[in-house]
Amino acid sequence: MAVYRRGDVWWYEFQFQGRRIRKSSGFKNKTAALRAEAKRKADLVDRRAGFSQAKLAPKFEEFAEKFLTWSKQQHRPKTQELHRTNCDTLLRFFRGCWLDEISQGMVEDFKLARVGEARRNANDGSTVSRATVNRALTTLKLLFHYAEKCGYAVSNPTKGVAYFSEGNGRMRVVNFDEEIAYMTKASQPLKDIAQIILDTGLRPEEVFRIRIEHLDFVGRTIFNPFGKTKAARRKVTMTEEVFALLKARVGEAKGQFIFPSKKNPLLPIGGVRKAHDAAVERARIKEHFRLYDLRHTFATRAVAAGVDLPTLSAILGHTSIQMTMRHVHPAEEQKKLAAGKLEEFRTAGILQAIERGRAVPTELPTMARVN
Repeated sequence: MAVYRRGDVWWYEFQFQGRRIRKSSGFKNKTAALRAEAKRKADLVDRRAGFSQAKLAPKFEEFAEKFLTWSKQQHRPKTQELHRTNCDTLLRFFRGCWLDEISQGMVEDFKLARVGEARRNANDGSTVSRATVNRALTTLKLLFHYAEKCGYAVSNPTKGVAYFSEGNGRMRVVNFDEEIAYMTKASQPLKDIAQIILDTGLRPEEVFRIRIEHLDFVGRTIFNPFGKTKAARRKVTMTEEVFALLKARVGEAKGQFIFPSKKNPLLPIGGVRKAHDAAVERARIKEHFRLYDLRHTFATRAVAAGVDLPTLSAILGHTSIQMTMRHVHPAEEQKKLAAGKLEEFRTAGILQAIERGRAVPTELPTMARVN
């Protein structure tokens, strides 16, 4: 038996079938620590002998490959790629660790280390955003959930680990001047993709995967069969412009997808990030925006046009109105317009009251004008 003291607490360390077992006993008394070590050894022997259903946890790098194989069967290509990228990052911190040795404290250290990398890399232009760290934590959480399902004796170390606050700073609404400049400089198929998002509120990846069979030109609808929730799997209505551009694309289509991949027409386009960034730069738009922000723009304009929130929520494919509200970001022009409407309503009400003789003020209250 090998126990040793670290600070006030006794730890134990021993070898079991080629694996080094090292853990704090949690006791300040040596005799109690020896008993904890003996119990741990007995537990391990019982598991190997088949007296316990729980399996001994493998090393992180071994299980990461098993997790990615499972992810390939369960998730879409974009999600698979995200998990693989996150696993590459996690391996830098947890390689060589047994799954049941990874603790909540180690996960917190991972968070701090990634933030430190962001600060060190700031000078060369490469950054690690808080959202990036959060996505890695999500992958780690899912990996441990899968390990538990596989019957390994592990406890998910991400429990109780707080995610970084991401805020809504990146979300913004594109104004009409920016839209005109952007659409003028956008190349195809980006221009048509952007138009569909602006007119229907579909997510970019939903537009990428539109098939000819999803289009109903008689009913003028686009059916989106994808999504984790029933609300996401929905029909949206075509505007005249979307109807015309989809009609033209169907006539030119060589496969099932409206926006096929250049490398393989049998697959949908993977993205238009480079074309989008180039269009924003050519349009000389000072504040950069993401392609996804066109969906926020659709939602904001819909509310300004008088669309009620339950209807908008159904169009966007949301499960709750609260989620829809996070997509609505009134611009300054809309706030001024709302103030003007309120002023007109109040003035009309006062005039009507005067005419009815219910209020006879010596002079009409001064209304603050909105420029």
